[in-house]
Amino acid sequence: MTTNLAAWNRLLDAFERSLDAADDPADGPVEEPPGPPPPEVVERVRLVLERQRASISGLMAARENVARELAAIRRIPSVHPDAPVYLDVEG
Repeated sequence: MTTNLAAWNRLLDAFERSLDAADDPADGPVEEPPGPPPPEVVERVRLVLERQRASISGLMAARENVARELAAIRRIPSVHPDAPVYLDVEG
């Protein structure tokens, strides 16, 4: 196995582990392969890229949902309004 092919396989393995783990952080920095992907891994590269794009789309949708929920929460009046709630007429 050539050095470039081995490097690409390590990179793709790291990407796939990250995609499979979903919520877990990545292993850390990845080493960039020394050249373009060899023909042996081009299909695997394409499949990993498709999974990454789908994951990004899902994260963007989740982010939009959280933003809407936060906006709704911010519209709820404060529990401690600035004005008094009760008027003390006796004292």
